[in-house]
Amino acid sequence: MGNKYNNYIIIANEFLYKEEYKSSLESFEKALKFANNDKEKIDALYEMADLNIILKNYESALDNYRQILSLDENQPGAHYGLSISNDFLKGDFDFSIRHYHEAIKLDPSYDRAYYYLSSLYDKIGEGEKAIEALKKCVELDPYDYTSHNIIAAIYESMDQNQKALIYAKKALEINPNFGDALFNMGVINKKLGNNREALKYYEKAQSEFLNPNLYLNMSAIYIEEGNFKKAEKILKEGLRTYPDSVNLHYNLACTYKNLDEISQALLELKDTINIDPEALTWVKKDDDLKDLIKFIKD
Repeated sequence: MGNKYNNYIIIANEFLYKEEYKSSLESFEKALKFANNDKEKIDALYEMADLNIILKNYESALDNYRQILSLDENQPGAHYGLSISNDFLKGDFDFSIRHYHEAIKLDPSYDRAYYYLSSLYDKIGEGEKAIEALKKCVELDPYDYTSHNIIAAIYESMDQNQKALIYAKKALEINPNFGDALFNMGVINKKLGNNREALKYYEKAQSEFLNPNLYLNMSAIYIEEGNFKKAEKILKEGLRTYPDSVNLHYNLACTYKNLDEISQALLELKDTINIDPEALTWVKKDDDLKDLIKFIKD
């Protein structure tokens, strides 16, 4: 019996090494049948759960983690796994939060449990609890620049911009080329009225932060300042990478309207509405563009 367990474990790991995940899973399932004790069962079940997550069999992963807890309820990894699997299934937030807390209670150094717990708190509008969990992440790993940056982003969303600035700067001290933190520094500085600083960080982020909002935010500053030619340039640059961005087309339409290039504005508006017909409702409320509606109706 013991030899069969070990033989199937060896075969399963060989398949795993070759990234033949279904065959690996089948071999771990066979190993489980020949397990001699609870430890061997738990080891096989953890491997099966990991593979089920890779294969997007999230319900099966949930079942694997439940089996582990039926053998030993003090397994922090199984509580964490229940939450992760449930998150993939877009299940009940309270279920995931409860099991992340169970994992943390059993293992107070479980930094990933704190990390994903913070994400759930953020989603349900519990910003302070999200920050508290992320602060545990950076306490456990002071070089966790991602968590520093997310703290900054949550503080910014709560309009606590000076605190946001501290954490975004800390993220960049650890990783000066972290695009998300460079972008956040742009957002925060703009909110603090530091347009030049905001643009400086946005420009640094261009090769590191792949998101159309970067170009959108830069254009918004130029439009606000009346520098429509620069707004046009940065929006065109963004559209080369993100040709289907509704917001970039829309801002370019506004820019052309302000430059009195009406035919170009109309072309951009038509592109905007073709991508998202709902954008027509934006135009009707926009003082810069609403007088162009009569030219774009079918």
